[in-house]
Amino acid sequence: MTDADGAGRLPRRELFGLALALGAAAAAPPAGAAPVKPAGASVMMHGRPLHVVDLTHELTGDFNMSPPRTRIAMQPIDGSGVAVGMKLNLLTLVEHTGTHIDVPRHFSDSGASLGQIPIGDLVVPLAILDLRGRVQLDRNAGVGVADILAWERRHGRLPEGCCVAVNSGWDPIGHYQHSGDLPAEERRKAPGFSPEGAEFLMTSRQVKGIAVDAMSIDTGTNGPAYPVHQAWLRSGRWGIEGLTNLDAVPASGAILIVGAAPILNATGFPIRALAIF
Repeated sequence: MTDADGAGRLPRRELFGLALALGAAAAAPPAGAAPVKPAGASVMMHGRPLHVVDLTHELTGDFNMSPPRTRIAMQPIDGSGVAVGMKLNLLTLVEHTGTHIDVPRHFSDSGASLGQIPIGDLVVPLAILDLRGRVQLDRNAGVGVADILAWERRHGRLPEGCCVAVNSGWDPIGHYQHSGDLPAEERRKAPGFSPEGAEFLMTSRQVKGIAVDAMSIDTGTNGPAYPVHQAWLRSGRWGIEGLTNLDAVPASGAILIVGAAPILNATGFPIRALAIF
């Protein structure tokens, strides 16, 4: 963490700004996708506030964005305690739905499944790149080497073993609901990582994961070839898609906790992503 008046402390002005951002995130949900609410909390640790921000979308039927396939459905079923009021649901779910993780098995038969990812790879430093300005000009903007180096000039070298996340301001459900209003050539566009940016992180930095607020670590027009998915996941690393509330987290100094069920043979799964700073 950065320090204004002591090691590991955020400046008061920055803490005030983050508190305002957390309040806005909790009070004013976006028109499309809805973050989990409340969006943030604070606990006292040794006389200092420890801030927690939920980076997760509510997982609802709004994520059924690829008809006719149903990505998520829930059906009540009877359990052994039905006579005394027990409630139980049968959940049908495509692994890669909502805020979720992609693991190496997603693009490699020999890659690690979700149940094989060690816990040390799921609690990592978080570096957030702000791509919102570029996305205003180009909906298909991809993180490149220049974006990474610009972040490092301001915050220092990327922490070893970190996750590099992109704050593009993307609303996945809102984009899906209004894509018909866009010209045909714009509908497939979405921000992500460029192959060059991903290659730089693999070969020149020690990074465990990448993450986006859009629904693919590849830019929109790179599907269905998915060059970033292919290279990144086959290298043994993971990716997260569909984050939210990244504007309520400092660009440097936070820790990301990836709450992922250890499902053997799973190629990915919805997660609860938390930032702590």
